[in-house]
Amino acid sequence: MSTSIASKIVLITGANQGIGFAIAKSLSSKPNYHVLMGSRDAQRGVDAAKKLQEEGLHVEPLTIDVTSDESIAKATQQVMNQFGRLDVLVNNAGVSLKEDSISGLELRAIYQDTFAVNTFGAALTTESFIPLLKSSPTPRIVFMSSVLSSLTNEQKYPAFLPVYRSSKAALNMLMMHYASTYKTAGWKVNASCPGYCATNLNAFAGMDTPDNGALNAVRLATLGEDGETGTFSNKEGVIAW
Repeated sequence: MSTSIASKIVLITGANQGIGFAIAKSLSSKPNYHVLMGSRDAQRGVDAAKKLQEEGLHVEPLTIDVTSDESIAKATQQVMNQFGRLDVLVNNAGVSLKEDSISGLELRAIYQDTFAVNTFGAALTTESFIPLLKSSPTPRIVFMSSVLSSLTNEQKYPAFLPVYRSSKAALNMLMMHYASTYKTAGWKVNASCPGYCATNLNAFAGMDTPDNGALNAVRLATLGEDGETGTFSNKEGVIAW
């Protein structure tokens, strides 16, 4: 499947399933969007991309493990060699590990493993792709966050998933850093909450669909010149955070 040089080149991490897959399907359904479906597991990435390729969509797999500096660097080089730029980065890869009745060294490990993907992984992936985003005339970055990260709404969800939600709160600050840094250059950098969707992250207990969870992320990924930056929102609108 050929890719026009005029196509928007999109990378979505964790795109082999769930909301990442839904974002990939939606964006690649738009004219002139070519989506790199990031996946930690190479074969799962190939299998996921094949499903959309069979529908005639412009996607291809890209192996990237956001917890591995070597993997991030290799993926960045591959995109550089193949396209010379990146137009849209969607930091979607995330985990939510069991937090109940955990303490001591085990709790430390849970914090480390959660932040390694949700926060550090997004930070290092973004930093690695900044030079390629600078080569785009319209850079867009979307950080997939959660309403649970909101400090304003914290009392609505007391004593619930402190590890996961703190990793996403840190992710929001990371988004603000990049939004502020590149605001004058016209970049659009935002965070999106997909809602409580039925995905592997929550053992498919969510009440909404991945397709609905992808809606706002797709909107943010395709913002025009007059679009917002430095915001946290869902499909209903801005989230107090």
